[in-house]
Amino acid sequence: MKKLGELTKKPWFLAILVGVLGFVLLWNIPVEKRKYGFFQDGLATDYTGLLPKQIERVVESKSQEQLQEIVQKANQKGQHISVAGLQHSQGGHTYYEDGVVLDMRPVNEVLEINKEEKTVKVEAGATWEEVQEAVQPLGFALQVSQSQAIFTIGGSLSVNAHGRDIRFGPMASTVKEMTVLTPVGDVKKVTRADDEEWMRYVLGGYGLFGVILDVTLKLTDNEIYTIHTEELSAADYPKYFDRLLDDSKTAMHYARVSVAPSSFLEEMYVIDYRKTGEIDKQKSLKGEEGVRLSKIALDLGRQGGIFEDIFWSAQKKYIDSLDGDRITRNNAMRSESNFMEFTKPGRVEVLQEFFVPLDEYKTYLRELKQLLPSNDQKDDFQIHNITVRYAAEDQVTSLNYAQENMVGLVVLIQHGLQDEQIAEAESLIQDWTDLTLEHGGTYYLPYYRYQSREQFQAAYPNWKDFLEEKLERDPNEVFRNMFYDYYLKEGDDDE
Repeated sequence: MKKLGELTKKPWFLAILVGVLGFVLLWNIPVEKRKYGFFQDGLATDYTGLLPKQIERVVESKSQEQLQEIVQKANQKGQHISVAGLQHSQGGHTYYEDGVVLDMRPVNEVLEINKEEKTVKVEAGATWEEVQEAVQPLGFALQVSQSQAIFTIGGSLSVNAHGRDIRFGPMASTVKEMTVLTPVGDVKKVTRADDEEWMRYVLGGYGLFGVILDVTLKLTDNEIYTIHTEELSAADYPKYFDRLLDDSKTAMHYARVSVAPSSFLEEMYVIDYRKTGEIDKQKSLKGEEGVRLSKIALDLGRQGGIFEDIFWSAQKKYIDSLDGDRITRNNAMRSESNFMEFTKPGRVEVLQEFFVPLDEYKTYLRELKQLLPSNDQKDDFQIHNITVRYAAEDQVTSLNYAQENMVGLVVLIQHGLQDEQIAEAESLIQDWTDLTLEHGGTYYLPYYRYQSREQFQAAYPNWKDFLEEKLERDPNEVFRNMFYDYYLKEGDDDE
């Protein structure tokens, strides 16, 4: 005890003790879980909570017959219906004021796996994780999936999501056939070859053309990859990626661009997944790993300024450590997500995504650097992360964001919730969107509606065809959401 008393008087010992206690306290802070969902204080919300609205009721989906009856009654009574899964879209796509919300999560069975044809038939409320759990023991994997496996199949297909794969095209292209409950209450089995082209409008249709009941997805082998990482300048990325596309041994890829003040939009690191020729049936699916440490690191970066520089340096070291590691395709498609949760009162984190042709990327990034501050520590509008993904030309869907081969910038943004703060964010994002359009680009529609109706119409010139088909197939406008009213109905009225 005497020795302990003497040690406590030593400055170095006290420093170590304070450090250890501080680490323990940080380590034991709970990883918060954002509260969102169908009802908060009597209002419907989605992932951001930015557009709360009162709805009539939520219906848990149970069967095809139940849903068919709901749709038929809605046509008779003039009701409006929205379709929801995990509600990670952020612009009111999954609910409508005074409307009925169909919660699709309870219909989540994997119905059939065809080993010969390499397909899986699954209900729309299942998550990608549930599909992976079913196909992994057979040595199969998804052709295209988001980098996180937490989303529902129906939700991902309704926004035509994309991921890290650079070979199989858009997610919509992996759908072999599907069962759809149409807006007039009919149940249809549809394929890509059908003359009525239901897939063209249901996939990437944001729940406006009916209910996806089940889908048959194409599978591929659960290959084992080696990870290759490399740091390079942002200006060199187009040449690097051109070579990557020509290299058939590279199956998946993504990159990150620095948003740290000292290297803002100048440095990048790339992560490639290279084929080994091996297929895995044994390795288990990984769960969430290193959540708390990743959470602490991200929260440090959220402070901005020099802390963003420290966070970027830490990210580079971590990515360097992955070089040469082996990973299965399924595990490459199930990145951690819990560490990203953000619940600071009075503030919100949102996503935006901008697509530009690869040959415009270098100039686009240079001009973007003139538009955005390199150090936003003291600004309300802050950028915390930019991930780069490849989006192959989409000839499948009507509202296609990749009208040619594109690279997408997935941007994590934080801003305040006061009216003037939201207005400032809207102004900056609209300027960013204008720059993207000038370079022949587009932006992604599942996120909050910062963009103007004019920008929507410029980015999606097929919007009139989409609306005409909507009114033709859903004459009573049974399927409706806030996205539809803001961009399509009001956009039509503006003409």
